[in-house]
Order: sequence, then structure tokens, then C-alpha cells
Amino acid sequence: MVLILYLLRNRKVKSIEDEDEEERFHILFTDRFSIERDTRIVPLEETLLMNDTKIKRHQLLDAMKRDSSGYINIFKIALRDEDVETSHYAASAIDKIKREFDLKLQQFSVAYEKNKTDEKLSKEYSQFLDEYINSNLLDEDEYEYKIIMGIHIQVIENILKITEDKDKYYKKIIDILFKIKDLERARKYCEEFIENYKTEDAYMVNLRYYFLIKDKENFKKCFENLLKSSIKLSNKGLEIIRFWLGAS
Repeated sequence: MVLILYLLRNRKVKSIEDEDEEERFHILFTDRFSIERDTRIVPLEETLLMNDTKIKRHQLLDAMKRDSSGYINIFKIALRDEDVETSHYAASAIDKIKREFDLKLQQFSVAYEKNKTDEKLSKEYSQFLDEYINSNLLDEDEYEYKIIMGIHIQVIENILKITEDKDKYYKKIIDILFKIKDLERARKYCEEFIENYKTEDAYMVNLRYYFLIKDKENFKKCFENLLKSSIKLSNKGLEIIRFWLGAS
């Protein structure tokens, strides 16, 4: 932390008004460190580039027999394949996955409405909504996507009322509100988060909020409070700090 303070005093902080830097800052906040690519997807993706239609069809059918939800992006690529049958297999797979998600959504919705005070159920519902939203089945411009995002916000707001494990859900709801650009509601949860939890995540979402609204003064105050705290920053946090200090 002493080293970071030294760097802070001796390096120029990036401009908050730089749009390209905003995009890079957004990327730093994605959970890319925890993403594990299924190695089986690579050969399937390569197969779609081949001209052998029999192999493509066989590989797609094989993927459909497994947990096909992990192949949604590949199926979307296959939709545009010149081979009609390959395209048909892909469309059938996507339709099947979508129906499975919708059925599960309906089951969770019914159970949740009957007992919103069930903490375990509410958290499982939130986890499922995360999976659905991140599945790439829904287009962000579609009405259905916006509806499901709204449902997810309501579920997390309910969880915050009934759980002691609030810090995880503060971060989750703030991330969603940032994504849909509802900065006014995000501000409320950012303030509650930092007031109740002096954690790395709490500081980082507040820094991001000030960055997005281009509030240089409060960004600097929050930044300095983080550096003066006893928080031991994670590798991800250190990368964000280096970003603001202009380090590579």
C-alpha cells in the first residue's frame, strides 16, 4: 500500500472524461479472471469453418446431447451456415435451450411469489436469472431482456431485505444498474454499500460511479480513502489502481 501511495503522488491519474478510458475501465470490472472456456467448444467452432457438412452435422448433434447451454454462441454461428441442415440443427438447439430456460423461469417465478421471505429460494432465483441474462439467448434491445433485468433487480432488492449476507448482493445490483445505465438508483446502493461495508468491492463500485458521472472531486476523495485504508487489494483491484495511475 505504501508503494501505491508513492505511485499516486508521482504519476498522473487518467482523465475521467476520456471515453476510451471509460471502456477500458469497464472491461477491468468484468469478471474475466473467473471465466473458464470449455475446451470442447474450440474444436466445434473450428468444425464450423470446414466444408465437410457431415462432420459439422455430427458435431452439432453431439453437442446437443450434452449440456448444450454452453454452446449457445456456437449454435448462433451455425445458424448462418450455408448448409441448410446444419442451420436447422442450430435453430432447433437454440429453441430447445430457450424453452428450458423459460420453463425454469416460470417455475421459479411461481415459487418465489408464494414465499418471498425464503432466502434460499430467492438466492437460487437470482442465480438462475444471472445465468439466463448471461446466456446470450436474449438480445439486450429486446423487451424480454429488459423485463428479466427488471425482475432480477426486484429479486435482489428483496434479498437485501432478508439476508445478512448483503455485500455480495449490493455489488450485484449495482453492476446491473450500471449495465442498464440507471445511475440514480445505482447511487443509492453505492452509498449504502460503502456505508455498511468498507471493502474493496464497495470502494471500487463507488469509484466507478464517480467515474461514470465524471465527478472528479469525489472520485479523488474515494480513491484516496481506499489507499489510506487497511484493505489488502486483490490482483484485480491492483490492476484497476495501475490503470488509474497510468501504469501498464
